[in-house]
Amino acid sequence: MMRPSPVPPSPAFEATARGAQFRDHIAVVVKAPPEAIFHALHDVTLRDITFAWLLGELRYLPSRLAGRLPAADARRSFMETVFESGTLVLRDDAPREVITGSAAQLHRVHQAPLRFANREAFEAFNDPGDEKLFMSVRVAPTGRPGEHWLVLEHATRALSPLAERKFARYWRVIKPMGAFVTWQLLRAVRRRAERAAVGLLRSRRLWRSVGATADERARALPGDERIPQAIGTLTHGVTIRRAPRDVWPWLVQMGAGRRGGWYSYDWLDNGRQPSATHIVPALQHPAVGTIFPALPGIWRRTVRQR
Repeated sequence: MMRPSPVPPSPAFEATARGAQFRDHIAVVVKAPPEAIFHALHDVTLRDITFAWLLGELRYLPSRLAGRLPAADARRSFMETVFESGTLVLRDDAPREVITGSAAQLHRVHQAPLRFANREAFEAFNDPGDEKLFMSVRVAPTGRPGEHWLVLEHATRALSPLAERKFARYWRVIKPMGAFVTWQLLRAVRRRAERAAVGLLRSRRLWRSVGATADERARALPGDERIPQAIGTLTHGVTIRRAPRDVWPWLVQMGAGRRGGWYSYDWLDNGRQPSATHIVPALQHPAVGTIFPALPGIWRRTVRQR
């Protein structure tokens, strides 16, 4: 069950991890849409993968005792812990794929991940004693309705022949344990995503009959041309008895995180942060390139890359 699965490759990851000598990937099938899967990915905590967490604590115990790594908080999001350890987001195409990168002397017992100000600094780093670790977390179609692959692929590039020989010895030991931890993480994400998908489906069924009219559901709307062969669509509608100029300010400030929210289920789509109850002047002038984050935390991680 932990054996790598024949899932579609990621051209973006292949380009990013070019030259990596050590690679592996694990995948599970999830019966949920990509949005629900990525929501679950950001919500999973170390408590959800207790046994895998304990293995990780055992592996990094020397570094924690030496003060090179902080103690892990089991209540926090697993992804938050990863990002705060020094991992950079190199490419963010959520809810389809997120690619990260980090660097350290990964072959050593004592590990202290390096911190980089931005992607350019990371790409320029070339210390011959270190390795770079690239990871892709992505969702890919299985070809069956309602199902997707959830894939975690990682690739390590040693920055010198000597580092490659040292890491090769470490790789033989750590690869099976890493595969098990990854499998546990993906299973935890699957459990959360499938529960959320069931709840969302029930919610949509409740609202379909009182939302958009039949004409609105059949009508071509701006943006439809972006996905000309969509496997499914859902149109919500509500009548607001106000002039467009009164509604527009509320629309342009939408978005998760530091924007105005989605005026919906804030516990699900806005990281439990309440949506705005007033017009926010700073968000009233969107331009080409303005980010409207679909998921909580995406804006913060995007800014961190710059």
